[in-house]
Amino acid sequence: MEEKLRLPAVSGQFYPGDKKELEEMIEGFLAKAESPKIEGEIFGLLLPHAGYFFSGPVAAYGIKTILGKEFDTVIIMGDSHYERFDGVAVWPEGFWQTPLGKLKVDKDLARKIMAVSDRFLVRDSAHLFEHSIEVQLPFLQKTLKDFKILPIIFGSEDKDWKLLAQAILDNIKNKRVLIIASADLSHYLSYEEAKKVDESTLKNILRLQTENLNVCAIDSTKTLIKIAKNLKGKAKTLKYLNSGDRVPAGQMGDKSQVVGYGAVAFYR
Repeated sequence: MEEKLRLPAVSGQFYPGDKKELEEMIEGFLAKAESPKIEGEIFGLLLPHAGYFFSGPVAAYGIKTILGKEFDTVIIMGDSHYERFDGVAVWPEGFWQTPLGKLKVDKDLARKIMAVSDRFLVRDSAHLFEHSIEVQLPFLQKTLKDFKILPIIFGSEDKDWKLLAQAILDNIKNKRVLIIASADLSHYLSYEEAKKVDESTLKNILRLQTENLNVCAIDSTKTLIKIAKNLKGKAKTLKYLNSGDRVPAGQMGDKSQVVGYGAVAFYR
């Protein structure tokens, strides 16, 4: 019986579809990213999910903190951009493919989490065109070895994040797990306004607050924050930019409407 395979949806759009070009781009981002000192064990990252030209330099700061580390499974959570549905879609088994190869899904962990509630369901359509999980995978493939993934997409806002946080906590004991919330910050504010709003959001994240967060993947972010609070963890901002920092005025739009990108490490 052939295993489930999720093919790339945004290869050649959000990131290069050519393997060599993709590897070189990620290596370039990682080479320029500073390696921050984290006083503890990293268990979570908040990473942006725009096209690599825009958010790749920020994501690299987060990814660089896990270079050389070992994880059994990386749980990657996003909030649906394309389809609204009631519940949380877990990809239950099989593989996800990128230009850098295939990644195996942790079907045992998927099964355990889905057994917690009928709010956690299989809905392939929620994943097939969604970019927020996919864009994290090539970075992980260039950084980690011998790991599985668990892709999770929220379909309805502010219903399931507490339940999912507890389900994850209950099922990752004695397992080396990294949890990624794939989230951009403010959208379509002016350059200066975005910087102020995003600074406030990042401060609240560092306080492990789940209120007053201007992020697009609000449920994924809240889930990671709740897990961090339960683990008595801390958070550290690694890098912030917005799209206005990446594009000179007059080229591909100006700084009147930008999107914010932040990388935050969660550790204990």
